[in-house]
Amino acid sequence: MRRKVLFMTSSMSKGGAETQLIKLALFLKSLDFEICIISLKPINEFDINYEKEGIPVLFIQNWTKSPFRNLKIIYTKIKDFKPNVVIAFMFIAIIFARIYKLLLKYKLISSVRIGVLPQKWFLPYLLSAGLDDVLVYNSNASKVNFEKNLFADKNGLVINNGISVPVLQDCRLKKTETDQFLWVCLAHFRWNKDYTTLFKAVQLLKAYNFRLDIIGEYTPKNSPLEDIKRLDIASHVNILGFKQNVSEYLKSADAFVLSSFSEGMPNALLEAMAYAKPVVVSDIECNVEILTESRCGFLFKCSDEHDLAKKMLDMMNYSASQRESLGMRGRSYIKNNFAENAIMNDWLNIINQYSNDTELILSK
Repeated sequence: MRRKVLFMTSSMSKGGAETQLIKLALFLKSLDFEICIISLKPINEFDINYEKEGIPVLFIQNWTKSPFRNLKIIYTKIKDFKPNVVIAFMFIAIIFARIYKLLLKYKLISSVRIGVLPQKWFLPYLLSAGLDDVLVYNSNASKVNFEKNLFADKNGLVINNGISVPVLQDCRLKKTETDQFLWVCLAHFRWNKDYTTLFKAVQLLKAYNFRLDIIGEYTPKNSPLEDIKRLDIASHVNILGFKQNVSEYLKSADAFVLSSFSEGMPNALLEAMAYAKPVVVSDIECNVEILTESRCGFLFKCSDEHDLAKKMLDMMNYSASQRESLGMRGRSYIKNNFAENAIMNDWLNIINQYSNDTELILSK
């Protein structure tokens, strides 16, 4: 009998957490698991034919108009699907999955994808704590932070994000010393990305020959355009919006920058490292964890535009060979610690452990 895994997520936005969910769902499907996904919001940014892939996704519609109907729809879907294991990604989905577990008695693997518990989820998260069968973090920094702040006991596990490492010749670009230096940043315009600090750093560096390409979604409410105009940095900043495939931008970049003041484990950073790009990132715990081990770039003091500008200038002043050396160290670290096949098998081990059926033989 085929084993069934149901994923619950806040949405199918193309963020790091959702990308990992899709990778895991496709991997399990390839092993003949039956998969179902419940998205608590009707947001889909993946260029995937879910029906063709054999992974049905239930998108929950307007909560304002039909909250009780939506709760019943979710209950019915879980009850009818009869999952061996439910995997919940992100806080709101974890809270929902915990509550439904009280009614439907399934095994629950909850995946914490960020190191800070947002205030709006603080109370419901704590009140429902302990209902998971296991907590899985995507960084040791997040695990330590949650345990230190008593958000969780010390029985959680760390499974890194799975990263696909590209063929090396596809991610190297030779430039002359007189070419414009090209930075790339991959991050939606969300509360934790701290674009304010990045834009101020760009303003401090206006005299230098560089461009910053930003790939990320924004809305009229969080549009960066007014800040860019106010700081007079339009000639240095190129807002590209949401892109399905970012590989071309990573290939052509000289370096990667990310100014977040909160992350679990930034997928964008890991992808840039896989493309052998040197990096400049904020000194939050997960980034410190990565750069201390990989030595592939610079950390700047979180929310300090002057320190960020200094570290960006240091990177631009490095020779091409020095930047290549940094990038290769980062790429090697990703291959050794975040290779997609190994990470997927780590997940399979956990699912096997909490499934009632005989374990599968792990793929090589």
